[in-house]
Amino acid sequence: MPYNSPFLQKPNLIIAFILFLLICKVPHILPTFSKIGIIRKNYGGINLTSEWAMVVLTGIYVVATILICLFNYGSTKASKAQATEMRRQFDEDNRPYITVELIYERKIFFGLRFSNHGKRLANHVRIQFNQKFIDSINEPNFKNVLEQTKGKECIIGIGQHYDIFFGSNEFRRNPDKAAISGQITYTDGNNTYDESFDIDFNSYATIYSVDTDTDDLLKELKTHTRELKELKDAVKTLNITLKSISPDIPNDEEK
Repeated sequence: MPYNSPFLQKPNLIIAFILFLLICKVPHILPTFSKIGIIRKNYGGINLTSEWAMVVLTGIYVVATILICLFNYGSTKASKAQATEMRRQFDEDNRPYITVELIYERKIFFGLRFSNHGKRLANHVRIQFNQKFIDSINEPNFKNVLEQTKGKECIIGIGQHYDIFFGSNEFRRNPDKAAISGQITYTDGNNTYDESFDIDFNSYATIYSVDTDTDDLLKELKTHTRELKELKDAVKTLNITLKSISPDIPNDEEK
């Protein structure tokens, strides 16, 4: 029979099969023992073969019952461990999962983006920056913002994010800035998650500021607006000059 046979995977069937074989063999074994003197068939006129048969069968039943109980205990324990692991994997796959990334917005502001990439809503989100990092910020407005985040809570939905800004371009030039570190705590209704973040800005990849097509268009619009304003001022100056030469020429207000 193959090793991976379904029969071998059921120890209770194996024990029952062995018990069946022993029961079938007992009537043949006992007379043999009697013939070789192990069991005397008659003692004082009493037939002992049947009595010994019952003793042997009872012993077999006891041993088989103990083995079945042991196998059942092991099987129950394994099933419980498997169910616990399945539950753990389910909770791990169906939970909020918040990641932290450094952002640079509008080529002016530096901040952190807390994004929920999990499959459940993140409730009671608390973001606590390390005091060492807060003290190293040399821009009072941003420093006050970080101080005010202490004890505050928010909700981050599935696929959504929450941004906190801690500095402008001045932050990049600050030689005494500490690592951007802290703790974030959130729940999903059943479990509470407490995770830390630590970003060393000095070791971070270089952040480049590149103009987009929109930026170029805005620059051109500003240039055109400035030129139109200059043209308007020139026309106005010319009108004033002509008015001084010929008073009969109406000005802009009279038209």
